Amino acid sequence: MTTAAKMTPAPQPTPPPTTMGRFLAALKDDVTRETARSVAVHLGWRNPEVHEGGVESLAALIKGPTAPAFLLVDISGADEPLEAMDALAAQCGEETRVVVVGLVNDVGLYRRLMAMGVADYLVKPVSAPVLAEAIQAAIRVRQPEPEHSRSARVIAFIGSRGGVGATAMVLSAACILAQDKRVVVLDLDLHFGSAALTLDLESGRGLHEILANPDRIDSLLIGAAMTTAGERLQILGGEDSLDDRLEAGGPGLTALLANLSDATDCILVDTPRSLSELSRQILSVADMIVVVTDQSLAAMRDTRRLLTLAKSQKGGAHTLVFANRVGGVAGEVGRADFERGIGAKIDVSVPFDAKAAVAAAERGKSLADVARNPATIGALRALAACLMGGAAPAKTSLFDRLMGK
Repeated sequence: MTTAAKMTPAPQPTPPPTTMGRFLAALKDDVTRETARSVAVHLGWRNPEVHEGGVESLAALIKGPTAPAFLLVDISGADEPLEAMDALAAQCGEETRVVVVGLVNDVGLYRRLMAMGVADYLVKPVSAPVLAEAIQAAIRVRQPEPEHSRSARVIAFIGSRGGVGATAMVLSAACILAQDKRVVVLDLDLHFGSAALTLDLESGRGLHEILANPDRIDSLLIGAAMTTAGERLQILGGEDSLDDRLEAGGPGLTALLANLSDATDCILVDTPRSLSELSRQILSVADMIVVVTDQSLAAMRDTRRLLTLAKSQKGGAHTLVFANRVGGVAGEVGRADFERGIGAKIDVSVPFDAKAAVAAAERGKSLADVARNPATIGALRALAACLMGGAAPAKTSLFDRLMGK
């Protein structure tokens, strides 16, 4: 939560794209009104509208031919500030940036306001530098970049059932792709994520903080939270306390992906099956959605459901089905029947390889690093090829198979 800072010269203005739009503020005290007026002019607004009053008075002020480009709201003394903000949101356009000021220094209130789409909450008294920084950050965060500008490929993996090996497939694909590409594994299970642990690495800290504070995201903050797993492979995850009620996503995930895209070629996301708002958001923005499954009856049902969900989240996302641990599940459904049951083809089948699984667990390596069975190696290479839009590699020759290639 941002609080007041010492009175220092305001930062040099960075002309925002909204300078020609409406700057509208309703504030209850003279000092904050004067601060808001001077900061708005300093940042480039020629005629900022700064009125006396609070959140309740804004409904009448907003009415006009154009929605405000920026809104500064005072919730001091409001009986039901969240309900008032919710009603206010219905009057504003999606592009309106909002900063709220108040008297209560409450983390719970701050988080609820962030979940509503508010850019920042400042506790009064608010200095000119603090207010200027909040306004500039709000403009940067809410100004979306064109989708085509994202260079990194975002691939979301999700398991049809617990224990099907989704994390193992993410890491195996990441290790293969990292031979010639810059890869980030994003583990979105903030409580129980195991991507770093599987490779015998200590999980980084700070992913939740990054997602909850999009205005503070930069390469240094992300770099400090990363775990290095190889020359071209990094893992970004967390291990938050089970006592923490995690509320993150929205602008935070959007800003994180945009920042990662500048420094990597491929982002593989280990997506929790909890289907939280964070999970649903990554499914909606992914370039490819991979459903990892075994061939059990329950997994067949849930694979079909996940494929339906994937299509509803983003019609343009390419969807793949990876069958893992084939031949190692009791009561396994045959491939033809399984494909009929899910209404789709299995793109890659990875055989059950007990020796490789034991070796990977003992050595803290991915299956791709320890597998010696030619069938396992070929399937994992096919998996990686499919992720980058290529066809599965041709079958290896007898000589290659004998040499373990």
